[in-house]
Amino acid sequence: MLGLIYIIISILAGRALLDLVYPDYRELPRKTYSGKETDLPALFVLFPFWFFSGTMVVGWLTYFAALAAGTAQPDNRHPLTIANAVVMSAAAVFIIVSEVIKRKKKTPSEHQKLSVRNGLVIAFFIVLTVFVCSMMYRSFNILQSTLRVGYSVFSDFAVHLGMIRSFSFGNNFPTQYSHFAGQDIRYHFMFEFLAGNLEYLGLPLDHAFNFPSIISFVSMSMLLFTFTVRLCGSRITGVIATLMMVFRSSPSLFRYLGSLEKGGITAGEFFERDTFFSYTPNEDWGLWNFKVYLNQRHLAFGIGVVLMALIIFTPLVYDGVKKISELFRSGRRPAKELVNDHVLMSSVRRAVFCGVLLGICAFWNGAMVIGGLCVLFVMALASSHRLEYLITAVISVVLSSLQTTVFINGDVIKPEYYYGFIAEVHTFWGSICYLLALSGALLVLAAVYFVMGRGTLKYMLLAFSAPLIFAFTVSLTPDVTVNHKYVMLSFILTGIPVAALVSALLKSSRITRFLAGVFLLVILMATGVYECRVVRNIDKYYLEFRQDSKLTQWVRENSDSKDIWLTDMLSNHEIVLGGAMLYYGWPYYAWSAGYDTYGREELVAEMFAAGSEERLKELVKQENIRFIMTDDGLRSEEHYTLREDVIAAAFPLVYQSGDICIYDAGGSL
Repeated sequence: MLGLIYIIISILAGRALLDLVYPDYRELPRKTYSGKETDLPALFVLFPFWFFSGTMVVGWLTYFAALAAGTAQPDNRHPLTIANAVVMSAAAVFIIVSEVIKRKKKTPSEHQKLSVRNGLVIAFFIVLTVFVCSMMYRSFNILQSTLRVGYSVFSDFAVHLGMIRSFSFGNNFPTQYSHFAGQDIRYHFMFEFLAGNLEYLGLPLDHAFNFPSIISFVSMSMLLFTFTVRLCGSRITGVIATLMMVFRSSPSLFRYLGSLEKGGITAGEFFERDTFFSYTPNEDWGLWNFKVYLNQRHLAFGIGVVLMALIIFTPLVYDGVKKISELFRSGRRPAKELVNDHVLMSSVRRAVFCGVLLGICAFWNGAMVIGGLCVLFVMALASSHRLEYLITAVISVVLSSLQTTVFINGDVIKPEYYYGFIAEVHTFWGSICYLLALSGALLVLAAVYFVMGRGTLKYMLLAFSAPLIFAFTVSLTPDVTVNHKYVMLSFILTGIPVAALVSALLKSSRITRFLAGVFLLVILMATGVYECRVVRNIDKYYLEFRQDSKLTQWVRENSDSKDIWLTDMLSNHEIVLGGAMLYYGWPYYAWSAGYDTYGREELVAEMFAAGSEERLKELVKQENIRFIMTDDGLRSEEHYTLREDVIAAAFPLVYQSGDICIYDAGGSL
């Protein structure tokens, strides 16, 4: 119950905060960027703004309150108790005071008459919400006291669940990475902190992670729909753009069907396929389809925050393009007029709000902050009041830098020129071929729109391509594959003008054009629709963890997040669900985040192979190891030589069940 109250308080706090610091947001859904009335449901913008803003602000306040409580009382195993009591009480008072002030000022209500058109749109989002709930809970749920983690998500969920349980079961303040404990935190962990806090407040783990994930995705979809309608003036275009975000464009399904011999596959085999296509590098990971929103629950949250900034700043692009066009048509180019309209600010409030919005999102989803700034940079080139963009960028960079100073030792990212992303051939033509093989008709139709289209949306298409260009030229981490988030952001935004092109055909009175629009819709979404079926088939299989596991319970009761565990290279495991902080978990997670996994692997090998108690104790003390766990997997591990006899002689055995032995390496040092 308290978990649900926390979510509601966060949303209401976001509403009160926005009314105080940026009341202009209430005008956003009223008109298109060209000035026409939209009659859109106001809550399609207002609710996502409340949720994203309130969740981040209340989340950060809760985190830092817990950090302060944990620092003041190092032995306090539950700093979230104090943090939630203080923050939820303060937020409730703030909401009440804000509501009283609004009633005195008679602020307009969000209530709106329901039109037939809006009824259809609301029905569409109800169906979308049901679909998202089904996919989220199918991949991650608790059934009869058994936690089930679907095969579509179990890999990344090792880190997600480890971080969540480090907060809900542990006291991970100051925060460390659950699969590379003992160092700083380079992973954007705040969404996991939110889920961990919700579980701490009483929500079962599946609800604690699924609820904010579902709200984030639906809110992001509402913002994309509204942004599209404001750009294009068409609800049909908004629906198509939203569907294209859910069901990706790709030629893979058609390549697959074309490769089949006649009669080589039955309908049953086609619909029961449980592997992704692999026509482009890493496509078989499910890197581009709906699975990524199941696997990386914080991605939709980050995209939603970016869409908020774009919705707010886009009027400046329309205004700038209009004024530049008028000046050049008139033959006048007065420098003073250009400076006043295109450089100076119109709204300090807008610039500061968006800067803070993006800045505090850095540890919710840092990649989307970078992607959003890339889009805003290109938008600024044609906008009026460009100084606002600069202020937004400076504030967001400063806030992001402050957070990295708090959480990270050393450089958070190491930008390097890296051309070609994960294309097989790292040349310009090789990149083009890769993108066409990856996205199919999407980029082809985007190019058609850029050549044939008119108006400001044509320029916006250039801005939408900025994250894609960034992904193909810059690498910020050792694993360039993580740049796929920038590519996805560009694809989502590029889908807007493509949706406008398709909807124009669908609304045509000519049957040939209408059929052409239907054909393009099928081409654009068929692979994505089919891959959602594949995801559902994959999640017929899952890892199971008993909620009443004795090992998980022992870890929870006898260890906290200050204790570091020396184990085999684990990913999903019962001790991870108990909140154990692994010294060296599955190395890919830490390596892709920029940690020195190779150096630590050598230390792990040396500790396991130590030939004397003295040397083992010296290394264990040096690395602050508290518990050592051995099992049959470690005993047969080829990477290590295990001297368990030395470990058993040096440290007391404190837990044994089946093949698992846990030694207390901290109690005897």
